[in-house]
Amino acid sequence: MKWEDRITNYVRATKFPRSLFVAGDGRVVGTWIMGNDYRVKSEYYGGYPAGYLKRIHSLFPDKYRVLHLFSGKVDLATLPGDTVDINPDLSPTYVDDAQRLERVPLAMYDLVLADPPYSVEDAERYQTTMVKRNTVLAALRGLSPGAHIVWLDQVLPMYRKDTFDVEAVIGMVKSTNHRFRVVTIFRRRATAAQRYDAPLLTDAAE
Repeated sequence: MKWEDRITNYVRATKFPRSLFVAGDGRVVGTWIMGNDYRVKSEYYGGYPAGYLKRIHSLFPDKYRVLHLFSGKVDLATLPGDTVDINPDLSPTYVDDAQRLERVPLAMYDLVLADPPYSVEDAERYQTTMVKRNTVLAALRGLSPGAHIVWLDQVLPMYRKDTFDVEAVIGMVKSTNHRFRVVTIFRRRATAAQRYDAPLLTDAAE
């Protein structure tokens, strides 16, 4: 799907005003004002705010192989998928360190949602150590070309430009006395070898 199609589906599915736009450089920019609905359906500290997963799902109606990274107790009824967490007590699909992802068959997923701890204090609430964001992005190189990563954070993580393209940057405001966050959407690029090995279209195929 092209981003204009994704945005059109977002407006149709959510009934929210159009708040995302394709900028002159081809990237999507915009702002989501989440409002003062303080509910977190999972009732888990740091869980996604009300309506977040619905918004993401509406942007990616063509994605069916979803992986929730740093999953906690994510609402799988709204956006079904497999889960990854370092805490086995949360019963994730994969118990794994997001900085390694040694047990996760990344190539089978086409959409990854990531919401890492934003600070040392947040990490302490989860009873884990603070992650290195760039190491997590490096681990996600195992995704297939065309897969998207939806990264919710207070900072833009370091990434390799030969591995990922930034396709969208969306500011997210919840309500007063809450932290501003940014939704950065990455797309996994094909490697030079993968581009070289791709079959050429003939005139008949076109």
